[in-house]
Amino acid sequence: MSSVIEFLERLGTDALLRHASQEDIAVALEESRVDADVGAAIIARSTSELYALLGQRPMFHVQNNPGREEEEEEEEGEEDEEAPSQRKLAGLPSARRTAVAQG
Repeated sequence: MSSVIEFLERLGTDALLRHASQEDIAVALEESRVDADVGAAIIARSTSELYALLGQRPMFHVQNNPGREEEEEEEEGEEDEEAPSQRKLAGLPSARRTAVAQG
């Protein structure tokens, strides 16, 4: 497996190899002594097949908070429901707001 990792590292750092034709990648794989099945997955750019052959799983997971968006929409809706006097005060400078609110 270390030869596979070394080859993938080389593939990622060498721009010429990364954008090389499938034939050039196949030659580089032969030189690296990577197993034929793994090499075929690399040439095909099949990450799922490569993970399966190496017995690995992706090392990331997308997380989302489905309730979060609804909460933000409710908060935005609450701002629209302010009393008309509150909306008028919001547009005034802070010193003026204090004087209007007190008087």
